[in-house]
Parts: sequence; structure tokens; C-alpha cells
Amino acid sequence: MNDALQLEMNFGTSANRWRECLNNGIFSLLIEHSAPGRDTDPGAASERLAALEYAVLSRTELPCSLAITDRYSFTDCWRTAEYAAALAPEMRDRHVLYLSGRGTTPQEMRELLSLCASAGVFNVVPVTGDRFPDEDERATRQRCFTEDVHVLKQLQETEHSPFFPGCVVNPFKYKPYDMFMQYFKLIKKLNCGANFIMVQAGWDMAKLQALRWYLSYRNLEYPTIARLILLTPERMDKILNGAWPGIHISNDLQNSLRKELSYSAKQFEAAQWQRLALQAAGCRLLGYSGIQLAGVDTPDKVKIAVRRVSEALREYSSFEHWITEYQSYMARAEMAPFTNSFYLFDQLLTRPYLDNTPRLLNFSRPELSGRERLGYHLRRFLFPSADRQPAGDRRLLKKLFAGCSGCRRCRLPQTFFVCPERCPKRLSNGPCGGSTPRGMCELNPHQECIFSRVMAYAEWQQALNVLEEQYIEMPFQEKTQS
Repeated sequence: MNDALQLEMNFGTSANRWRECLNNGIFSLLIEHSAPGRDTDPGAASERLAALEYAVLSRTELPCSLAITDRYSFTDCWRTAEYAAALAPEMRDRHVLYLSGRGTTPQEMRELLSLCASAGVFNVVPVTGDRFPDEDERATRQRCFTEDVHVLKQLQETEHSPFFPGCVVNPFKYKPYDMFMQYFKLIKKLNCGANFIMVQAGWDMAKLQALRWYLSYRNLEYPTIARLILLTPERMDKILNGAWPGIHISNDLQNSLRKELSYSAKQFEAAQWQRLALQAAGCRLLGYSGIQLAGVDTPDKVKIAVRRVSEALREYSSFEHWITEYQSYMARAEMAPFTNSFYLFDQLLTRPYLDNTPRLLNFSRPELSGRERLGYHLRRFLFPSADRQPAGDRRLLKKLFAGCSGCRRCRLPQTFFVCPERCPKRLSNGPCGGSTPRGMCELNPHQECIFSRVMAYAEWQQALNVLEEQYIEMPFQEKTQS
């Protein structure tokens, strides 16, 4: 295990109002705010954050807090652990900080966590991080990505850790293996100590319900927060152009948005507030513990958002009332990105909770070709103990038969002999959330996410449990480029 991420902390426990809301089942609202670029004047940035925090905390309709994202909008931004110093000290237990592993070495992540602990900010969500729109696969491979699973594992093993960590999942996947690998990695994160779940943004309420049903089906009752986006024409164009990996808008929803935009900017904005309010009410009725709103970036918008959400929560107190209004407003638009999109359960959005054993839908499993099976057996024969040997051993054979590019710790036996170095982010514990709707790598639309192959081999070997139970240690990569 990499000692660089070990934390030596011994802080006294204190009240944590965010944790108390989740543990007591109180529906909460998080207002998302991105840490600004380093070219922003620190004084001006602190004033804006203080004004936004005041607007959020002064609302009385429902519990409101900030969720501050890290390296999401800028390549060179203030880290959230630094930016949090502008938050009111007595209120920091109400907020949530994201910590991005993009361009962050294990040692640097350790330092960020120490900054958080010193500042009294303990609600953290480690994320692996995204590529940026101007980056190709080659540029991304030059970055260091500290995987979120590693951070969670190290926090779990830290004695007297003060942190209350969460994790992220993207349920908006429409190919079976792509979807299952998201679920398997989520369970691995929970096994590694995550206490709550933050969900990637999307508009498909059936997928949001499928995640909740899956957790209930597995008896995993963890607080879950849905991320919703207040769309603007600019944000819509960014999503359609792939600037926000893992977030997709279906063709039907695109048509609705363009029709709304054709009337006037005011009508488009009003339609987005109504859609967001309906989503928020639906999330509560589907069992979510709260929502995180992106795009609500000014005190005035905070006031509108809290009012609209709280009104919707009061108006739609029953699932039947909500689903009728939601389907009417959406004109029964198809939220799936393509025909024959896969959903795990039948009868989604017909009732709020699992009240009996659900019927899991079958799907066609792609057969491994004879060449793939032969290649697996050959790699298993050649490298059965490669993870316990020096990484340089048999490097030429690894390059020829496994496509290895070389790393400081071989993990082939732990990833069903699919080299994790083939992932542009070099992930080994499971996929990121950025794949396309058809399961292709976010950085190469012609390459299937390697973890679909990992799952295919695991299923063939009747070892799917390994994908959620086995923690794979980091390969000691210490490059740092943001």
C-alpha cells in the first residue's frame, strides 16, 4: 500500500449538521459552486463566496448548504481545500467539498485533506476528475489521476479520521456492462468507507429510480443525493458538444429545449425552472435524501431555486400526483439516448418504492470470441503472479500480449488480464463516469471502455463478485500536471 496517502490525524469529533440531516432523513438542498480560477482576485472571490454562503444559509424553507466542486470549470483553479477558508468557520460542517484527483499526486491529496481537517471541513467527496474539452487522449495520459477509491480506502484506514466522506456514481448508462460496472464500482466505494452517494447529473428519472431500486435490492440503504442542472442555452451547447463528460441529453429532450428556446429567452428560462422543480419533487418521492443544484450561481438565483423547490415539495406530496404532472409536462418525451437502451428493472416509474421482488430485465451478453478466450488463457499462463513480481519482469511479453505500456506496479491478475494502463486515466478499480451513452471511452469514441471487457472476462470466469469486493492498490504514480 502506498504510504504517501496515509494520514496521521487525531481530531476530536464535533457536531456535523450535514451528517445529521442525512442520518435523520431530512431532505436537503445543496447549491453547487465551482472554485474559481487562480487568475481571479482572491479578495473578490472570497467576497462572492461569502455572499453566496449567506444567501444559502439564510433560507429557512429547507436545509441548504454549499457543494463546492474542484477543478470542474477551470484547468487552473483554487483548490477547494484552500477556497474553503473563505467560508464562515462556525458553518463549515454544513457544506460539502469535492476533491479532484486530476493532476493531484497521492502526496498532494494528503496535503489537501490535511488542509480540510485543519479548517474543520470534514464532508468531502473525492472524485477521480475529468479530462477537459481541449484535451485529447494523449494529453490526458500525461496527467496524474489519483483514483477516488484510493482516497476513500486510505481515509477508512486512518485511525480517528474526522472525515465524513461520500462518493459519486453515474447511473445514466444505457449499455448493460457499462451500467453494471458503475454499480459494481459504487459498491466498492461503499465498501471502502463512503457514507453517502452523490449522483451525476441527468434527466432520465427512470434511471434515477433504477439506482435507488438497485440499492434497496442489495439492502444498501445509503443517503443518496441527485445532481440537477438548471439549463441555459450555453450549458446546453456545452453538454451537446461533449464538454461535460458523462452528461447527455436525449434527442427528444433536445427537441423540447430547442422549441422552448425558439419562443423567447424568458420562456426558455421559465421552462427550465419548472422542469427542475418537477425533478426535485420526484427525487424526494423516489427516496433521494436531497438534491444538488448546478447553475444556481448567484444569491438571487438561490432565492428563486429554494422557493421553487420548496413549493414543488409541498405541491407534489404523492407519487401519483407527481408522475401524472411530470409525464404531462415532459409530453412523455423519451429520455433514453437511443432505441433498445437498457434498464435494469421493469415497471419503473409506476410506483415509488420496491414493494416486492422486482423483475430484473434480461439482456444479450456479447460472447467472447475464440481469439479473446485464447488470449485470456495465454495471459493467465504467462503472468499468473505478475502483481507480486517486479513490474519490469517480462515487459516485452506484456507489451505483446496485454498491450502494456509499463507502470510501477503490475495489476494484470487483478483486472482479469486487461491492462489498466490502456485506460487513459490509468484507473484499475473500475470506470470513471465519462463514457458515452453507447459505452465508448470519453477520450476515444471508437474504443469501448476497457472495463466492459473486464466485466466480460469476469462473467465468463463466474467471478463478478471480485469487481466490487477486490481493492486494487495504486501504482505509485507521482506525476503532477494540472
